[in-house]
Amino acid sequence: MPHILKLLFLLNLIGIYHHISFGQNLESIPLKEKDWINLSYNKIPPNEVKFLDSGLSIKVKNSAGPTIHKLSAKRKITGFSIKGKLTGSKVIEKSAFDEDSVLRFGLVAVGDKKLSGAKKWFAADWVKKLFSLAPKNTGLDKIYFYNVTDRKELIGKSRIHPKSDLISENIFASVNQDGTFVLTKNLGSSVETIALWISTDGDDTKSDFETLISEIQINWEP
Repeated sequence: MPHILKLLFLLNLIGIYHHISFGQNLESIPLKEKDWINLSYNKIPPNEVKFLDSGLSIKVKNSAGPTIHKLSAKRKITGFSIKGKLTGSKVIEKSAFDEDSVLRFGLVAVGDKKLSGAKKWFAADWVKKLFSLAPKNTGLDKIYFYNVTDRKELIGKSRIHPKSDLISENIFASVNQDGTFVLTKNLGSSVETIALWISTDGDDTKSDFETLISEIQINWEP
């Protein structure tokens, strides 16, 4: 009997070690003002961003702009989930891809690209801020965006943004009829990420709506 108890104890330890070494970590992202940075684009009105008890509120009125959370350390993100609600609606577009979106959830990926020399002098402010997020002695790859659409027929479409090869977009979900959304994405393989980049915009479509994000969780591997 003592030998069986010892064996069970060892198997239990192995199980715990396996969970710690190979298991996924689930991290809830804080939705407090001190943890986020708001930016605006040149010549485009900025969004109205508020941090409420109910979550992160982004009001769009013919406006655009990113809201950014820098992670405490690099994370090999394997998936994420976002909960929230859309109030109002974006004007439905007719082009092959949405130029405006009620929500783009972006992973700022670590890579080899750096901003230096003449490129740094002429870069837009949002590009300079993007590269300032890179860990010391490294660069960036791009922002991998996962977009929410109001046209279900676009789900599954992807592109590199025609105005910047720093932006990769994949349309992966739509909101419910009542405006609520619970968005879950399994990436398949991990993306080494240093920051989260939320973009909501209605400047091209002259839209007026509010996106409320009540929860963001990321899955990452050690």
